[in-house]
Amino acid sequence: MDHCDVCRWRRHCEEKRRADDHMSLVAGISKSQIGELERRGVDTMSALAAMPIPLPWRPDRGAASSYERVREQARIQVEGRTADTMLHEVLPLEPGFGLFRLPEPSAGDIFFDFEGDPFVGDGGLEFLFGYLYADDGGVWQYTGDWASTRHEERAAFERFIDFVVERQKTHPNLHIYHFAPYEPAALKRLMGRYATRENDVDNLLRGEVFVDLYAVVRHAIRASVESYSIKKLEPLYGFNRSVPLEEVGVVMARTQARLEMADPEGIPEDDKAAVKGYNNDDCASTEALRRWLEALRADQIANGATIARPTAVVVELSEELTAWQQKVAALSARLLEGVPDDANERTDEQKGRWLLASMLDWHGREKKAVWWEYFRLRDLSADDLLHERSGLADIVFLEEVPGKGKVPTHRYRFAPQDTDIRTGDDLHTVGGDKFGKVIAVSLEARTIDIKKRKDTADVHPPAVFAHSSVDTQVLADAVMRLGEHVAEHGIEADGDYRAARDLVLAVAPRLQGLPPQQEGEASLAAAIRVALTLDRSVFPLQGPPGAGKTFTGARMICGLAKQGKTIGITANSHKVIRNLLDEVIKAAGEERRAIHCVQKVSDDEDDLPSLNFTKDNGEFLDALGGTAQVGGATAWFWARPDASQCVDVLFIDEAAQMSLANVLAVSQSAKSVVLLGDPRQLKQPIQGSHPDGADASALDHILGPHATIPADRGLFLPETWRLHPTICAFNSELFYESRLFSRPGLEKQQVKSTGKLRGAGLRYLPIEHSGNQSSSQEEADAVRDLVTNILGSATTWVNRDDVEAAIKLDDILIIAPYNAQVFELQERIPGGRVGTVDKFQGQEAPIVIYSVTTSSHLDAPRGMEFLYSANRLNVATSRAKCICVMVASPRVFEAECRTPRQMQLANAFCRYLEMAAPV
Repeated sequence: MDHCDVCRWRRHCEEKRRADDHMSLVAGISKSQIGELERRGVDTMSALAAMPIPLPWRPDRGAASSYERVREQARIQVEGRTADTMLHEVLPLEPGFGLFRLPEPSAGDIFFDFEGDPFVGDGGLEFLFGYLYADDGGVWQYTGDWASTRHEERAAFERFIDFVVERQKTHPNLHIYHFAPYEPAALKRLMGRYATRENDVDNLLRGEVFVDLYAVVRHAIRASVESYSIKKLEPLYGFNRSVPLEEVGVVMARTQARLEMADPEGIPEDDKAAVKGYNNDDCASTEALRRWLEALRADQIANGATIARPTAVVVELSEELTAWQQKVAALSARLLEGVPDDANERTDEQKGRWLLASMLDWHGREKKAVWWEYFRLRDLSADDLLHERSGLADIVFLEEVPGKGKVPTHRYRFAPQDTDIRTGDDLHTVGGDKFGKVIAVSLEARTIDIKKRKDTADVHPPAVFAHSSVDTQVLADAVMRLGEHVAEHGIEADGDYRAARDLVLAVAPRLQGLPPQQEGEASLAAAIRVALTLDRSVFPLQGPPGAGKTFTGARMICGLAKQGKTIGITANSHKVIRNLLDEVIKAAGEERRAIHCVQKVSDDEDDLPSLNFTKDNGEFLDALGGTAQVGGATAWFWARPDASQCVDVLFIDEAAQMSLANVLAVSQSAKSVVLLGDPRQLKQPIQGSHPDGADASALDHILGPHATIPADRGLFLPETWRLHPTICAFNSELFYESRLFSRPGLEKQQVKSTGKLRGAGLRYLPIEHSGNQSSSQEEADAVRDLVTNILGSATTWVNRDDVEAAIKLDDILIIAPYNAQVFELQERIPGGRVGTVDKFQGQEAPIVIYSVTTSSHLDAPRGMEFLYSANRLNVATSRAKCICVMVASPRVFEAECRTPRQMQLANAFCRYLEMAAPV
């Protein structure tokens, strides 16, 4: 429910906006578009409606087509206002969109709507599953399935999916109609949360059973409405609600409050009936909208248009997939034998078996999510892809560039937008056809080089999206082998897979009776001792920013090699593996000891004195069984059956970014496992929804509720070699339970200048702006001016050795949350070290400038979890040796928090503001 629909101040706000003829009345217009238009002298809806098209100017943000679209929307709204009636017009027909998305109606069709509250508990609650359908006599029936607890939510979810699957037996061509994409997204989330009905939901999604009428409407008609919500459209198709929105608003607020306070028994039956009545209206309105759209389609066909129905999708499961799913189900049942449904009643051993059962199809859930995302992107229009991080819109062919092979490589320019497309990504056009592979991306020049296919050499589409799928079966098989062993022998018994089973149970490491660090023992000495005494177990080492995680890990490896052990290294990328191998070779050189390393790579590389490369799994395995003491490879090698127990100790670098499932998969290759990483920095990238605990990284699983590793569970490196004490004090308090300290001498680090920045510590530069989401010209201008001031003020910096040097552009790290803001900054500061937080993990500079970009929490395009991410703030601020400057709108520090989690997120920003000095 939109809050404005039930707010008592709604009429006052609407009257004011209408009196001002404000552009926010235009349906679908964004705050950034309003800002752009106002800068160009367009400041009312009437002025926007009269703006000439095509545009006489190129927008600074977004594609020209998006401004032409809102201009046309303003036009029909002004015309409707003038005529004092609701108007609509059919948009030009485009195969694959709008009315082309309507399937043939079936007597089995279902009209579906959720009522949910994202603030109930951890992760929210779908408390009402509502659906409308015709019975065998053609009479409409409504089911409102109420759920006030997680247990009831799961049961309601299962009943709905079972109802649909059973109904498909008599109505195989049925579809589930909904308005907006929330319902399928919620079903995916519930499927993953409870690890139930996974195949059924996947079949419904792949069979394109869900039909989003909002997507149909957006591409079928233009109407004189201020919002394309179903409630605003209802006058268009003559639907009258039985429960007035104003009346249900108070009831809904009361109901959600009771649920949020874990008091569902306090919800009066009359309130439940009112909420169900409201939900029934939503389902009935969806059905009425479908009827109206079908009539509109029939009118267009009567007028000579050809509008094909979507092609029916037949879902056929491969024999391999079916066999795998049966295997997962059978093994899961064995692991869960005797495990109570209530998590609070489980013993530690039962918790371990439950978690392992949840891991069996972890890779399957991830794969489903990858393909669901592909199908979602495939169905978007070129304009829609402008707002997708996996998409590029408004691309224009520039030239052919030199490339390898017979097919050409073409360079395109793209519109300013926030994109995650990177080198190596496979690209597809609108509709899903394969297009080519990304050879290079320049965020500065906003160009992309694409190696074409033979069939796309002469194709130049208006938009593309990236999608890649990696075969993870070898990893899934390894987890399955672990599960089979536990089902057969138990999770706590001696024998094979001991390290993996320890990890599942999150037990303390076995270190021959000694603690991880003895009193008075230096961290490095403790780490090396632990490596030599680790007894078929898992040892976590947490290294905060600048604390020497890689340095320490390399010397642990050298210590093991000196004792004749064979060591493996893995991580999520070849680059990270190579970085640790290089440090191992450096450490061995400092000890004047020879060491032989080998790395399994994907591309040809020339051998180095202490490091050989191979692309062949057999050669790599032979090297480990021969002269190589250290071998580095990605998880796909270590999870292979023939890699079982091939090394004594496996080191997993950046383990906070590797899923628990993948760590379990690779752990079978070693007797013991060492986890290097920091859960307080960047998190693991996952796409699927998983049961509680199964979505964690290996390090997060061990830490549990702690921010730092408890002293009896592993080793925390307590000293940073990078941060000035005043910066360290912030990061230590907010992210490391006040356990992190600066090395002696770092207090000498400072900036000297006649300009705006001098000394050391946290700084805040307030910049007023509003409506900015993923880019802020105001902040970009301020950062440019600040950099100019720094470089033009005889600025120097003093390092920890008391050596003074001039500050150059390369000594300033400029960080932004979004690529769109990176574009803005790069245009103003050519040659500067500008990038997102992800790019700069592991790097450092005397001065860091962090452009927060978004005007307020309400403008955050990816929500509070991303903008206020404690992990990202930790990484951004901890790049700075001397000074960290946060450039932000004051309203960023005024977030309206609805949950303890949101308060926790906002707290870090507010504490920064308290500790920072103004610029």
